[in-house]
Amino acid sequence: MAQMELATDIVFKRSAPLKALFRRACELGVLVGGAERTTHLFGRRIDRRYQGKLQTVLDQREAGHPVLRWYYETSFAKQYTRGDRHGDCILRNETTSNDTRHFGIGRRLENLPLLRAKLAATNERCLALQAEVLASTVDTGQLAWLAQPTVVGQRRIPGLKLHDDRVIRVLETLLHPAAFAGDWTTRELHTRILARHQLADTDYRLSQLRYDLAKLRAKGLVERVGRSRRYRLTALGLRLGVLLVKLRIRLLGPLATLVSTATTRRPPLHHNPVDAAFRDVDTALDHLSIALGFKKAA
Repeated sequence: MAQMELATDIVFKRSAPLKALFRRACELGVLVGGAERTTHLFGRRIDRRYQGKLQTVLDQREAGHPVLRWYYETSFAKQYTRGDRHGDCILRNETTSNDTRHFGIGRRLENLPLLRAKLAATNERCLALQAEVLASTVDTGQLAWLAQPTVVGQRRIPGLKLHDDRVIRVLETLLHPAAFAGDWTTRELHTRILARHQLADTDYRLSQLRYDLAKLRAKGLVERVGRSRRYRLTALGLRLGVLLVKLRIRLLGPLATLVSTATTRRPPLHHNPVDAAFRDVDTALDHLSIALGFKKAA
């Protein structure tokens, strides 16, 4: 076997809902793309010997027929829309393998059923990622609710804040595709956090992790597995965890850099530096709001 393509089609009876959904999926797909997410889509891990592409791109945007692509080595997955002869509209997810060994499968024809299963799984993960991203709303008051304290019995537990580096670090470690675990103990998670972020025990103590996990449990993002001492992310934790991590990295990070980095553009005449700084921040917020789908404030 040399090249193999497998497509998964979702049929829509009307074109307008599909166009709106795919346009939004393209915006967010590029926003939350990246090497880690791409390796998760293909179900593979990378090491220092890896060679080839590892990226998310949006092609043919100017031509009016956008195609969202995820590249892994010489293989790729793509998502696009098309019409059929019956007048229906199709959302197609297609995975192409140009070298079966990149999926950990031999090239003999007898491996065809296993290769087909691998390609189908990649299509399903792509669609699941898009569904997850599209379901991660930011305008329903959930972020404000997360920031509010929670009272459990007689105990008042602080809320979750985007600037809380420790909690975001915990969520980022839990959601990391290359080391995702269904359930874990606090000691196992503590070891993973220290290794991933190259921290010493004194930089982040086990007692601090337990305190941070109490915040996540109070908001329903983490739950205990039965009566054991093992924990896992809830469905809400998976959805809101992705949102919090991405907002922290993609929104607050660029804005903080904008504030701390001097602008190289020449300010307009008759305006002081404060006005210029506000304009720069407004422009950055407008661009990020468009990408995230925020409504502009009055």
